[in-house]
Amino acid sequence: MDIHNKDNVSNQREHLILLLANVHMRQPTREDNQGELQLLDDRALDVLMDKFLGNYKKWCSYVGLESSLTLTKHNQQELAQQKKLICIGLYLLIWGEAANLRFMPECLCYIYHHMASELFKMMERDTEPIKLAYEGGEEAFLKKVVTPIYKTIAEEAKRSGEGKHSKWRNYDDLNEYFWSNQCIDQLGWPMKTNAGFFCKTAQELELQKSEKKLDMGDGCMGKINFVEIRSFWHLFRSFDRMWSFYIMSLQAMIIIAWSETGESRGAVFHKVLRIFITAAQLNLFQVILDIALSWSAIHGMSEDVKLKYILKAVAATLWVILMPLAYEYSHTTHLLFILAILIYLFPSMVSEMLFVVPSIRCYLETSDFKILKCITWWSQTRLYIGRSMHESAWSFSKYTMFWIVLLVLKLTFSYYAEQIMPLIGPTKEIMCVHMPGYDLPELFPNVKNNKGVVIALWSPVILVYFMDTQIWYAIVSTMVGGLYGAFQHIGEIQTLGMLRSRFQSLPGAFVACLIPDKKMKESGFKLAFSRKFHQVPAINGKEAHQFSQMWNTIISSFREEDLICDREKELMLMPCWTDPDLKFFCWPIFLLASKIPIAVDIAKSRNGELKHILDKDNYMSCAVRECYASIKHLINTLFVGESDEKLIIFDIIDDYINKGTLLTNLNLSALPDLHGHFVKLTEYVLENKNENDGQIVNILVKMLEVVRKDIMKKDSAPEFKVHSKQIHLRQLKFSVNSETEAWNERIKRLHNLLTFKESAMDVPSNLEARRRLTFFSNSLFMEMPSAPKIENMLSFSVLTPYYSEDVLFSTVDLEKETDGISILFYLQKIFPDEWRNFLERVKCVREKGVEAKDDFEKELRLWASYRGQTLTKTVRGIMYNRKALELQAFFDMATDKEELRKGYKSAEASNSTGHSRSADCQALADMKFTYVVACQQYSKHKGSGDQRANDILRLMTTYPSLRVAYIDEVEQTSEDSKETSEKIYYSALAKAAPQTNHTGSSISVNQDQVIYQIKLPGPPILGEGKPENQNNSIIFTRGEGLQTIDMNQDYYIEEAFKTRNLLQEFLEKRGDKRSPTILGLREHIFTRSVSSLAWFMSNQEHSFVTIAQRVLANPLKVRFHYGHPDVFDRVFHLTRGGVSKASKVINLSEDIFAGFNSTLRGGTVSHHEYIQVGKGRDVGLNQISMFEAKVANGNGEQTLSRDVYRLGQQFDFFRMLSCYFTTVGFYFCSMLTVLTVYVFLYGRLYLVLSGVEKELREPMMMEVVLASQSFLQIVFLMAMPMIMEIGLERGFDNALFDFVLMQLQLASVFFTFQLGTKFHYYCKTLLHGGAEYQGTGRGFVVVHAKFAENFRFYSRSHFVKAAEMIILLLVYHIFGPTFGDLFSLSIWFMVGAWLSAPFLLNPSGIEWHEIVEDWTDWKKWIYEYDNGGIGVPPEESWESWWEKELEHLQHSGKLGIFVEIFLALRFFIFQYGLVYQLSAFKNMNNSLWVSKQLMLRLGTDFQLLFRIIKVSVFVAFLTILITLMAYRLLLPRDIFLCMLALIPTGWGLLLIAQACKPLIQQQGIWSWVVTLAWVYDLVMGALLFSPIALLAWFPFMSEFQTRMLFNQAFSRGLHISRIVGGQRKYESSNKD
Repeated sequence: MDIHNKDNVSNQREHLILLLANVHMRQPTREDNQGELQLLDDRALDVLMDKFLGNYKKWCSYVGLESSLTLTKHNQQELAQQKKLICIGLYLLIWGEAANLRFMPECLCYIYHHMASELFKMMERDTEPIKLAYEGGEEAFLKKVVTPIYKTIAEEAKRSGEGKHSKWRNYDDLNEYFWSNQCIDQLGWPMKTNAGFFCKTAQELELQKSEKKLDMGDGCMGKINFVEIRSFWHLFRSFDRMWSFYIMSLQAMIIIAWSETGESRGAVFHKVLRIFITAAQLNLFQVILDIALSWSAIHGMSEDVKLKYILKAVAATLWVILMPLAYEYSHTTHLLFILAILIYLFPSMVSEMLFVVPSIRCYLETSDFKILKCITWWSQTRLYIGRSMHESAWSFSKYTMFWIVLLVLKLTFSYYAEQIMPLIGPTKEIMCVHMPGYDLPELFPNVKNNKGVVIALWSPVILVYFMDTQIWYAIVSTMVGGLYGAFQHIGEIQTLGMLRSRFQSLPGAFVACLIPDKKMKESGFKLAFSRKFHQVPAINGKEAHQFSQMWNTIISSFREEDLICDREKELMLMPCWTDPDLKFFCWPIFLLASKIPIAVDIAKSRNGELKHILDKDNYMSCAVRECYASIKHLINTLFVGESDEKLIIFDIIDDYINKGTLLTNLNLSALPDLHGHFVKLTEYVLENKNENDGQIVNILVKMLEVVRKDIMKKDSAPEFKVHSKQIHLRQLKFSVNSETEAWNERIKRLHNLLTFKESAMDVPSNLEARRRLTFFSNSLFMEMPSAPKIENMLSFSVLTPYYSEDVLFSTVDLEKETDGISILFYLQKIFPDEWRNFLERVKCVREKGVEAKDDFEKELRLWASYRGQTLTKTVRGIMYNRKALELQAFFDMATDKEELRKGYKSAEASNSTGHSRSADCQALADMKFTYVVACQQYSKHKGSGDQRANDILRLMTTYPSLRVAYIDEVEQTSEDSKETSEKIYYSALAKAAPQTNHTGSSISVNQDQVIYQIKLPGPPILGEGKPENQNNSIIFTRGEGLQTIDMNQDYYIEEAFKTRNLLQEFLEKRGDKRSPTILGLREHIFTRSVSSLAWFMSNQEHSFVTIAQRVLANPLKVRFHYGHPDVFDRVFHLTRGGVSKASKVINLSEDIFAGFNSTLRGGTVSHHEYIQVGKGRDVGLNQISMFEAKVANGNGEQTLSRDVYRLGQQFDFFRMLSCYFTTVGFYFCSMLTVLTVYVFLYGRLYLVLSGVEKELREPMMMEVVLASQSFLQIVFLMAMPMIMEIGLERGFDNALFDFVLMQLQLASVFFTFQLGTKFHYYCKTLLHGGAEYQGTGRGFVVVHAKFAENFRFYSRSHFVKAAEMIILLLVYHIFGPTFGDLFSLSIWFMVGAWLSAPFLLNPSGIEWHEIVEDWTDWKKWIYEYDNGGIGVPPEESWESWWEKELEHLQHSGKLGIFVEIFLALRFFIFQYGLVYQLSAFKNMNNSLWVSKQLMLRLGTDFQLLFRIIKVSVFVAFLTILITLMAYRLLLPRDIFLCMLALIPTGWGLLLIAQACKPLIQQQGIWSWVVTLAWVYDLVMGALLFSPIALLAWFPFMSEFQTRMLFNQAFSRGLHISRIVGGQRKYESSNKD
């Protein structure tokens, strides 16, 4: 079966060998194999067989096929190792060459089933030749198996441009074709090209039609199992149980509240039972929705599914009829109706009860017995996925209790304090009020009741009722997340002071967590309530050296990253030497700084207190003891032979120490003199010059005199017989010839201990270094799996998708000024301490010549790139994993303490056999870790000479183990016609080639080297770009774990030490029945210091990646994959569709679908906070808004997806609630928040314009209800989780301070503005589609956004909606009885935020110089309204932009167009209401509307006459207007009202015309529509620009805005730069 690509075979051979080696190494050694050459362990093969072929076995069982792996059972009991290897190898070969088919796992199962059958037949019949279905050489599999299916995928992808998901089959549709055994018969093997599965191209269909062929198949099969139709009703369909519960609860509460106080409980109970009639009606509605939304897939449905839909519709209809009848016949007794209810609810009750016993439900869902299939057939659709998703009983009880508490609070508050009871009384009074008549007689001619008033009153309240669960979720989840975080010991070490107090227990925690084979650490509840510090390991122990090496590696990394300076590094390093006299740790000097000088001062003045202070201050005690030991070592080293003085003095002191009488037997008041002599002695020793021997002798003599005469008491002072300097000089050994690094380090450390008088409490001073140290130290006291040895850990890969972002900043990029600011200047002001540390580190380089200058520029580019969101930063961080693995492997391999003491650097030296320890460590690291960067465009960049290709090559050279995967395009001659060429696509993997030199030159040339090049069936990017790029590169990853890291992320060396602990989570179940398939990690947002907007975004994102995901994972069990840096069970996911989904548009948020898919296929997702990964976020308003728009679009598409529908249907009730409110429900509730404002305003306008409100005697309760909701939205929904997490990690005083500071920097304006972004794009996507990936960019946003750019981006999403609200509010306050109620004030705040945020939060947004340029740019853009067209970008012409804004309507369905027109009618009703408020037009009919229609008709047919009429009408209008005002028949208020009525009316006409564009174009009046739209945008832009220009007149406003947007240091630097720049321009102009 030599039909596979050779490079694919080589790639998968390496893949399989590495997997086998890693799994084999992890297996415990069998007793019968000890001492023998170990062969491949059968257990390793069995593990891989289960992982790789587990999905295939399930598929066979589901479709009713016998597995191909059972063909040899009649020959032997088990497959031999060779055959097991063949089974795994065949699957890997298919998977490695499957290209886009990897997104279709069951399609691969189908292919594997047939190919495995043929393979085993060949193996069984060695002598008889077997005819294979596909033969023909190396590329036969690609051409004959993969390519036909690929072409079908490509043809379907072309149809995705039509905008309707129902018109084309995505990856899921094509894959689900193989969920039925019909694929075996219909498709066959070899595959029938005329089968309905294959999609015919347009050319093939045309050929079939022209030749009138009837045997070319039955056409392309349509959608399968599910249809993605744009409709809000998907929310009800997916989560029908939740909506039914809310509707029934609301009905029951209204019935109870409405009942009279004297009514009996039995009568009230009887009325409440009517909710089950509502339940039956809702069930019928659900069945109708199912049928309607699945109608397009009817041809792909099986017969049993069609039958079930019919039976369900019949049953639901019968219950809708029977329920009311049973209720009517149960007036005297409720038994009949209750019996009907029990029968009706029985299937649902049984289904829900089975969730309490997950094992039973799991067995029923996965069983293939026909009886059990019939039992589960009615309750749910039997699909291949969505089974066995149930958690353990303990997990079920936890999230059930969570939701019971939440729902009780929500319903109680809604009933008593918020919505139901407060409105029942006013509603009853309104129904009793007699209405004499309405002010709108034509709209309400014969109204005799007040139902319209009740509807206006209750509509916003009901919206709030459905929305406020999101607020209660924020409250309860915050409390649970905070409590759970406290139990996890999060935030126990918040500051450097806390780190100092716990540092003594750090080595013990390090041993417990990061050293293999140690069982010192508790877990679970023991750890949660444990306050015991870990014991410090013995100083001479192996663990002590390991901790010192690890700690010094972290500190050295800090210095390399310029987080600390040289002095701080010196203070923070731990000594690598050991002293047998010391029985304790030699702590870093930053813990011991100033301890010796303080002890000396205390000994001089308060000798009696010294013992008490030393007992209390352990660090001072350690400093004193270490100082004495080092002095003793120094004296012993300096003197040759056994000096009597030396021996006698130290013997006496040691005797006093052993007896504990040192402080009483010695006079320590003279210690300051002795301290000064020792300082001088260490200075001379550090210089180590021969000419200083005389000074050293003098110092030693003085020290001996001080000790003998002043310190030692007379009765104990020894008598020295020899005092000659010559004798001491002969005994002195100086200079020290055997000087070593350890000697220098020890003397320097002694000198520092003696001389450091200032406190080192602020070391390190860098905030990022502090944060990383405190988090790492804190994490060692958290629960994590025990660390295995490196050889026993799970192997893993890291995959980073890259397109065309920045790799490494160039010098030009750094120095290029935009608005007077360069990136380098910006970074210097944002990171001033790191810039100083950088200059200190490279100062030796700067002093050299031209070559040194080049080195400095290289270091400068790297320094800047490490502080941006570049690929270089990400690669450096991820490669820390390899560095950590090498060091940990050295720890495991080191045989003695001396080898550990010397460190990993000494392991690089070769031994007598020429072999080095480091080579073994590197080889082991290569086995365990692989890093692949998926540079999709690398081949194009390299071919075009793009600098990014050179920078990527530089990365490969810097990190030799780095691999780059890319798509290679090669022009080749076509096989069909030699005259034409075609593009051939390859998946390629490259590495850095060994460096070579030019002949006769010393300059080395860096080149890449292609390792593998696997041919593809065509262009691999058919769906969304990022998941397709990941899929193209995943075949080059290795190992059992796969971490997906985006290129805006970072990693840290200290976190890399915990990677092997993290991977052990895949092997632990922690009380649940399954091991996790995705490991979620917390993130740190490192862009928080860029600007205030970045700070807001980082706080919001930080609360989501910590407390929010903590609750999602436990107790709610609905955490999915929200992006990077989660770690996947690689083999589980590569056999089940990959780490993301790639269907066009519907999988726009590709990451979360990996979590959906994993959960639906029986996996679980956990969350772990003992390890963190850095992440960059968008830092400018436009970047953030584009990101929010992308996420909102993605959630809109998720609402339509089959994954969300299946999760909502397959989860139990409470887990379904968790899924809803943490995914699409959040955006739907955000939409309801804004809709509530609209409904409230239009409802109140109805009351005031119709004259109803003036008849009411007391104000409504609605304002109070809605005002409380608006307040809670801001305070709890956004701020509460944020405050809780900041308080947990940094203290609640800091949390409160940050919250207040955020409000002063307009955080509420920012979050309110983003609420509008979510609302607009979520609604737009659900109604019309048009969602697409928006690249936000990851640069430093200090650039001023032009006014025209802001207008283009926010015009339709914010400005238009805010203008509508302004008009509504103005009319409401003109005719309303009150002004300034709380809810209307919150609406005014929303309007102000939506209009002002793009300018207040825009750098230099209100600076006069920028305003002038913006106005010029705006005029140039807006007046190009008639120069648009094909090829003109929207940035250059208003008309091109406007046409692009209407693109979503071109592909919108009829329902979307209808909704658009229906919603536009509100403007005409609004105008109609205002017309009847004019004093001169009271009680008139629709004359205004008739005149408008007449004008439109005249303007169309008689243009000259129309112009004459326009002039006449204008003159007549002015005459009539002056006359009416003179006689006071028309008041100024009426003119204002006419304007308010005219503006929305014209906008409504414009919206309708846009929706009916084809019809309007046929009438020939589309140009009028374009002109009307242009006028509206022109006026709106002018009105927006006016207040900005007014504010720009005041210079202090620009200063205020800059200080608000950026930190103080940058603000000062910014203005200095402009002043200097202006001065230079002035000087240059004078010279000219």
